[in-house]
Amino acid sequence: MWLVKIRKALAAFGDDVVLEEIDVTEHPEVLEKYESRAWQEFGDGYINYLTVVAVNGKVLEDWYWDTGKIAEAVRRELERQR
Repeated sequence: MWLVKIRKALAAFGDDVVLEEIDVTEHPEVLEKYESRAWQEFGDGYINYLTVVAVNGKVLEDWYWDTGKIAEAVRRELERQR
């Protein structure tokens, strides 16, 4: 559900933004690349679904539910790259 909302929020950026969905149960190396406070709870089985949003390798901690903040972080990052 959150991935659909995030995709909609970022659609206006067109080809400037690449979205990548990674299943950490199949790619556990991602747990090291994108640090999150929730990984331990996920690993211990307390939660079974976790959405972590990263923009250019920086995790937006606790922002996956606020698509406005995600879009703003992406906008800022794109402006830095120009």
